[in-house]
Amino acid sequence: MKRKQGFTLVELLVVIAIIALLMAVLLPALNKAREQARRVVCASNIKQIGVAMMAYTSDNDKMPWYGETYQKVPPANGHDTGTIHPFVVYRDDQRYNPSDPTSPLRPMRVACLYARSYVADGKIFYCPSNKNPSYIYKSYTVGTGINTDGKWGTLPQAFNASTANSWVRMGYSYYPIDDTLAGPALLVPDNYTGKFNVPIYTAKTFTQLSRKSPYLTDVIWSRDGIAHKGGIDRSTNLIQNGGINALFKDGHVRFVGDEKVKYQPTLADSITQGTIFDNAYWDNWDPVGGRPSGDDDCRFLFYGVFKMIKP
Repeated sequence: MKRKQGFTLVELLVVIAIIALLMAVLLPALNKAREQARRVVCASNIKQIGVAMMAYTSDNDKMPWYGETYQKVPPANGHDTGTIHPFVVYRDDQRYNPSDPTSPLRPMRVACLYARSYVADGKIFYCPSNKNPSYIYKSYTVGTGINTDGKWGTLPQAFNASTANSWVRMGYSYYPIDDTLAGPALLVPDNYTGKFNVPIYTAKTFTQLSRKSPYLTDVIWSRDGIAHKGGIDRSTNLIQNGGINALFKDGHVRFVGDEKVKYQPTLADSITQGTIFDNAYWDNWDPVGGRPSGDDDCRFLFYGVFKMIKP
């Protein structure tokens, strides 16, 4: 009787080993290709925001309402609370309507583009590489309680149901730096280094907007939260192969990698060499063991990082 042919155990193990080897070789390349594709989509999102921003500013003679900064409310305790968290786009803060504690969410920053139909889809405001649930689109499109449709920009949301703050965040940081401001009355010292000064008020028109520094980028909050990176070296707490898509005044979008920069902590200090993700701002803002408590005003980080980048 003729025996039925088949694979021996050794042959099967060899095939499995070859497949495993191929996967080990190909997966990094596939992951890199996927990240490259996400980076392109991210840049396209930011470009669309830039086009909408120009149209909005042209029609309204001003940039979208930023917060208290736009109304020039004097800062409290040395802080302009309107500039906290440049990635927040909707808030139900009672200070906007103290007589109504149940006041609806109010659009601010790039959400104004959505509210006025310059941008049709809120998904544009989210980088596809974001992993943190605070900065992904679906976190703000699942309703709970009376909010059965889960429309973007509405409350209550399942994501915020167990938290005290009622915010809608986006996947980018928007901080329109006004380089025309000068003088101690319009500058705030950096609480983290004590050496840098940041403008209190943001730019209200494109004329005032900084030509050298971007006004919208991927979220700048923590090293873990940087969307485009190859990982983090935990022995040094430094981002590996990191980068940020950045939108500039003239409408162009540039991917800013972890390039070398020069910065000067004070006029008395010498020029210090470093890279974007390895400098005084990052080391003070997001040190090993966690950032300082009691102050989460990340405009200092945004301003400090991008004042060092060459235009």
